[in-house]
Amino acid sequence: MSQLEHLPHPNHLPSLNHHTLAFFAKGEDVRKAASALINIGFKEEDINIFEGDEGVDAIDIESNHADLVGKYFRKFVKFSDSAEWHFLTEADDEIRRGHILMCLVTMNEEEKNKAVPILKRFHGYDIRYCTGLYFEEVV
Repeated sequence: MSQLEHLPHPNHLPSLNHHTLAFFAKGEDVRKAASALINIGFKEEDINIFEGDEGVDAIDIESNHADLVGKYFRKFVKFSDSAEWHFLTEADDEIRRGHILMCLVTMNEEEKNKAVPILKRFHGYDIRYCTGLYFEEVV
């Protein structure tokens, strides 16, 4: 699968606070969703894409690329059996199966509510909204 050019592909998964997350099976659907999101006012730099081997490395489920603090934080998340850990393991599996993860910065419910219909329209699935306090399963 080719990279989705023109969209950020970070080398590590950012903090998931204030993000709406969605998986996609096809790159074309991600491109269309991203374009539609930008057309309604989201910024290109607020859309992060994780796919392929680079995406698996960015998720870094085993903390191979993390510093010492990152390794301890990931262990804490894992052993607390939190919603974040469940999401990370699902993201690792989905990307390994060839699917794509989009992480969109959504600072509040209003932005989430603008984004979710677009993500759905372009076949986004397992959509979640994350705040500092909880993970909401939207779809």
